[in-house]
Amino acid sequence: MRERRLNFELGCLYVAICSSAALSCQGVGGFNCPNESCGRSDNEQARLIALAGLASVAPAEPSNRYADDPDATALGKAFYFDTRFSGPSNMLDALNRPMPYGRAPAGQSAGVGCISCHSAGHGGADPASAPGNVSVGAGWTFSNGLTTFNSAFYDLHLWNGRADSLWAQAVADNENGLTTNGNRLHTAWVIADLYRDKYTGIFADTPLPMDGSSSQWQGLLATDAASAGQCVLSGGACPANCRPVTSTTGATGCWPQFPLQGKPGKTAGCQSGDAKEPFGDAFDCMDTADQAAVTRVLVNFGKAIDAYERTLITGPSSFDRWVADLQAGNGDASTAISGEAKQGARLFVGKAGCSDCHNTPLFSDNLLHNVGIGQTGVAVPKESDCPAGAVCDCAPVTDAHPGGPKNCIPWGARDGIDKLQKNAYRRDSTWSDSPGDTSMAKYVTATLDTISKGAYRTPSLRNVALTGPYMHDGSLATLEDVVWHYDHATPDDNLPGEPAASFKPLYLSDAEEYALVEFMQSLTCDPPPADVLAPPVLP
Repeated sequence: MRERRLNFELGCLYVAICSSAALSCQGVGGFNCPNESCGRSDNEQARLIALAGLASVAPAEPSNRYADDPDATALGKAFYFDTRFSGPSNMLDALNRPMPYGRAPAGQSAGVGCISCHSAGHGGADPASAPGNVSVGAGWTFSNGLTTFNSAFYDLHLWNGRADSLWAQAVADNENGLTTNGNRLHTAWVIADLYRDKYTGIFADTPLPMDGSSSQWQGLLATDAASAGQCVLSGGACPANCRPVTSTTGATGCWPQFPLQGKPGKTAGCQSGDAKEPFGDAFDCMDTADQAAVTRVLVNFGKAIDAYERTLITGPSSFDRWVADLQAGNGDASTAISGEAKQGARLFVGKAGCSDCHNTPLFSDNLLHNVGIGQTGVAVPKESDCPAGAVCDCAPVTDAHPGGPKNCIPWGARDGIDKLQKNAYRRDSTWSDSPGDTSMAKYVTATLDTISKGAYRTPSLRNVALTGPYMHDGSLATLEDVVWHYDHATPDDNLPGEPAASFKPLYLSDAEEYALVEFMQSLTCDPPPADVLAPPVLP
């Protein structure tokens, strides 16, 4: 690493000397081009123009009919910033391994919301963990935090593609023990207590199912471990304002119609008071119609957040301004970007081949690729961490292990698409406002072994200078490291699967590596409007 950094710095020094002397320096990339084309071919110029001008409005979202409702957007912004939906900190990773620190001591409220892991000052990404390889919420996630800026332009969401809409991602993150660690009953009660009128005004056809406030129940519920969250019995009987239930195991319980905490358990049916089920299986012991009504509140919560995140669209970058000058015929006289960045742009669409995957104005092809990055970091599971029968299971099908892999996190998109295919909140689900949507059919119907192990969604490079560290595991600290990785094309030792055929050495000079970094730094965009980013006044 030290030798790599020294060579890079020497290359940068040489570039600086050439540039300051106003030499053509053609041997190291031609930064001071003597003519307008700067050596670009017509094809290269066309490819550069095709990268500029990200739309200022998010694409249509038929699966969310509230996507462009300004009232839903305002409510979603409040939800995005409000940390009261979160549950307790657990300081665990995806394999239930204890982590060295958390946002709060284990057992105390994590106090996190969407905004906690998507900082506007870091381009909408999360720099919370040290050295920043993953995101830290109630626990430690298994991947680097992605930016929410421009996220409405993606087909699939999250690094491994396990959600096909922003609202489905918000639904999942609400109850994910590593992110906000909330639960749908708590979410519904927070909305009932704090946002009832605004929620009802937007979602009038699916109103909140519970009356009153959560405070009216506080003194009526047991707090002992065996019956926490259940109604206190009156004379040994379930009081009239509560409902008796009988578990599938024969155990009995006494619950409010809408308990204050709860989400679906791992075992189907009601196991009242079972400590292995979330909150004593409070949610699964509700009437089926009430379960559906509460789940609808969670889905609407996600759709409101989706509406807000669709407004997190960045403005133009220096690169966009340079392309405008290029189209006007004075691109190489333009001072919008440096001479080094101009040469980096040519490399990006030419010799380095970066735009083969980082194309379109999003700088992403919206596809899945294995680019030689393994599994590096404190909370990032390796295949060796995932034996048969474990929380993360990457073991093959055998007579002793007939179920095969399950939750094999290191496999990236192969695991993510498996989860997408089982996701109850897809664009084509009953929770969608366009259940006939077939736009993600190629993933929903894909045979899993056609998805490369170790593949991940191509991230946008807009604002990339602000969103380090890089790659799905955050293992590359700087843009220089990223360029070096692609230039040398040496797969990580713990890489699952095989890298894509296009992952091969580029044979760049140090000066050319430097030029590519300069180009990527020119992709820093104007942030979303100040009123979009400004924290709302919360109730």
